Parts: sequence; C-alpha cells; structure tokens
Amino acid sequence: MDSSTVFSLVNIWVLPFWILLIVTPKWKHRSIAIQLAASMLAFIYAFYLITGPSIDYSAFGSLTGVKELFTLDDAILIGWIHYLAFDLLVGNWIVNQAEDLGIKHWFIIPCLLFCFMLGPVGFLLFQLLKFAKVGRVN
Repeated sequence: MDSSTVFSLVNIWVLPFWILLIVTPKWKHRSIAIQLAASMLAFIYAFYLITGPSIDYSAFGSLTGVKELFTLDDAILIGWIHYLAFDLLVGNWIVNQAEDLGIKHWFIIPCLLFCFMLGPVGFLLFQLLKFAKVGRVN
C-alpha cells in the first residue's frame, strides 16, 4: 500500500477514538479501546520503520538532517503516525486525569480538540485548567 493511502487510512482510523474521548468519557471500556487503537498505530509505525526507508538516526541531531529525512514520503508517514498515536494517548490521559481530579468533562472538551489538532497546545491547556482547579500540574 502506498504512503498516501496509509496516511488517509490512519487519519480515518483515529477519528472514532477521538469521538469516544469526547462523547463517552465514562464508558468503562474507553481506555482499553484507546490503548488498542494506539497499539494498532504503533504496529503500523513499527512496520514502516522496519520495511520503509533506511533512516540515518544521526539526522535527528540537526535541523538540516531532519529536513532531509522528511523529504521522503515514508518518513513523513512514520512521523505522522507517531503524532497520531501519542496525541491519542495524551487525550486519553487528559480524560483519565480530569475524572480523577473531578474536573467536569465539558471543561476538557476544548483541551481534547486542541490535543487532536495541535497536540502540545491541548496538553498545555489541560495543564493550565488543572492548575486552576487544584493548584498543581503534577
């Protein structure tokens, strides 16, 4: 399967799980479903790492090296899947943390939307919300 097709498929794959996080945060199997979804992404990620382009990991030591690496479609796909999996796991963590801290779900929906679209911004927004609620971020 070509990189473009896989890119489209993994983008579609994560959407129902983000909807789960937003719409059914209290569903008892939510966390397991999210972990399985992220595990599937991790499997695809590992597959492309093994079968994809030979990556010179020293390239990560410079901006120029990373730019050259990300001229390859398969390398971009690998990086994108990395983001999708980790952002989904962070979204799940946000829901779990909010529940543990008694933060109402509707307060974290913007955090989840930002996490889905702009990963670290959603995490930061949740950290600020958590600090406002409990006076700490850890």
